[in-house]
Amino acid sequence: MKKYKMLLFWGVLLLLTGCSKTEETALQTEDITETEDYEMEKADSLDYAAIVKIDEKNQAITYKNIASGRNYTLSYNGTTSMQNRYNEEIVAGQLQQGDLVQVTFLKNKKLARKVLLDKACSIIEEINDFSINRAASTMMIAGQQYELSKSLAVLAENEEVGLMDINDADMLRAHVVDHTIHSLVIDKGHGYIRLVNDEYFIGGFIEVGQNIIKPVTEGMLLAVPEGTYKVLITNKGYGGEKEVIVERNKETQIDVGDLKGEIIKTGKILFLITPGDAKLSIDGKETDYSQPVELEYGIHQIVLKADGYATLTKYIKVGQELANIEIVMETGESTGSSEEGEDSDEQDKGNSSVSSNSPVSPSLSKYSVYIDAPDGAELYLDGAYVGVVPASFTKESGSHTITLRKSGYQTRSYSIQIDDEEKDVTYSFSDLIASGK
Repeated sequence: MKKYKMLLFWGVLLLLTGCSKTEETALQTEDITETEDYEMEKADSLDYAAIVKIDEKNQAITYKNIASGRNYTLSYNGTTSMQNRYNEEIVAGQLQQGDLVQVTFLKNKKLARKVLLDKACSIIEEINDFSINRAASTMMIAGQQYELSKSLAVLAENEEVGLMDINDADMLRAHVVDHTIHSLVIDKGHGYIRLVNDEYFIGGFIEVGQNIIKPVTEGMLLAVPEGTYKVLITNKGYGGEKEVIVERNKETQIDVGDLKGEIIKTGKILFLITPGDAKLSIDGKETDYSQPVELEYGIHQIVLKADGYATLTKYIKVGQELANIEIVMETGESTGSSEEGEDSDEQDKGNSSVSSNSPVSPSLSKYSVYIDAPDGAELYLDGAYVGVVPASFTKESGSHTITLRKSGYQTRSYSIQIDDEEKDVTYSFSDLIASGK
């Protein structure tokens, strides 16, 4: 019996030992399987970034690190969790270029595990009233000032561009946290309008839509937001309208040779100006406005000056026999700025319109701006033809649009901020890209 008990003891011990080894082997196998299957691994990296590019075809997203400004690309798959600011599950197609996100990922596998839209981010859309001070890294949007992030992402059509690529004609979207803009997206870009057979209208005016009025200059190339417009061109009472479609980064030609009329039409404008002793100049000539002023149909530039008031420069459009225009000047020092166009009350008084196109600051005639690249490109300053690069023009401080054009290449525009320092400045721009690329 004693011997039997001993055999039973060793048998049970052996059985227990065998179970223990079997269990240990199973656990080790599960650990190995989990390690080899990277889709089951937990994320080892966390980042705060702006989305630069979304490639749904290849299931990849390019990000820009907010702190360092470094760009990197992560893949995603069915195990990647994507959530909006309310922690609701979304898909990659619901993300947008410029979105600010928190992304967790496997660094060695470059696989995103979770992409979460930043709850603290506010988005300002349809921005067309803006100015950018590149020197101070600030941006004014509808009268509000914002800081520009040191690693600002400037984006357009699913790629990253430069701050100078933003044109005054563009419509933007800004992603903001604590009054700092971390990404700017060009949602609506610009194309170009070129006039053909415009010899008669040189010295007149062109109006595109309701917001763009420019003097017609020889060989001009006008940057215009993409869209459909009524274009009015006038000179000395002659002119007419044409409808055009402007596409992004493309040039639209308008033949205006058939718009010259035979009869010069005129209309009378009654100016109601405060203060009453303000001096009025129309198209560069001082004008008595105590009685209705007779003007040819079309667009005219007016300048108002008065002691103690800011100088006011506007454009008016004469389009009927009689109209009233009421203008109240603002107190302050003389400036080149102008107010917004007429309000609805003025529109009720007639079809003459007032538009706010501010002149640039006085020319610093002793100094020049030199453009030395890309070689051989046509150079345009604010739509007016300058020459072939290398070229130069008189330095005038303020914001200006530089347009570069060359046959067989994509036309490009840049916004530059010219300082008021008493010295020459030089700009070099990247080579133009061949058309079709």
